Amino acid sequence: MVYQLVPASIEDEAWLERLRRDVYQELFTATFGSWDETRHARQFGECLNRGGISIIEVDGAPVGMIQLFDQSDAVEVGEIQIQPSHQNQGIGSRVLKDTIAQVHEQRRKVLLSVALKNDRAYQLYQRLGFQKVAHNDTHNLMACDPPS
Repeated sequence: MVYQLVPASIEDEAWLERLRRDVYQELFTATFGSWDETRHARQFGECLNRGGISIIEVDGAPVGMIQLFDQSDAVEVGEIQIQPSHQNQGIGSRVLKDTIAQVHEQRRKVLLSVALKNDRAYQLYQRLGFQKVAHNDTHNLMACDPPS
């Protein structure tokens, strides 16, 4: 599977909003009891404001996004979202594996957080080498350290 990361632009905002809604609706309901449009709008705005978003394209079509933040000793995966119609095809795994390899070449670790109720993602991150390092009321915080 060949993919391309394309920096997101203002023209991608509506597509990114629909993606977030499609990806998170079930998880938000499980976590918070129901869909909350105000929470969705606030969190989507915060995501956009932080920047670092790339669109994941396969065969020239957008299928997801990844948001990365450089730190001195790590790269944080702020978000990774794959359209439900393209999930379970290895796209997210491939993008994460490549990200991990690139960051580890720089002798830095990869950080991310995953919702407590998102068992599928948590298990995927564990298979990719992430370990839980902390948690809060809604998320597990995970790290994938470079090989020693």
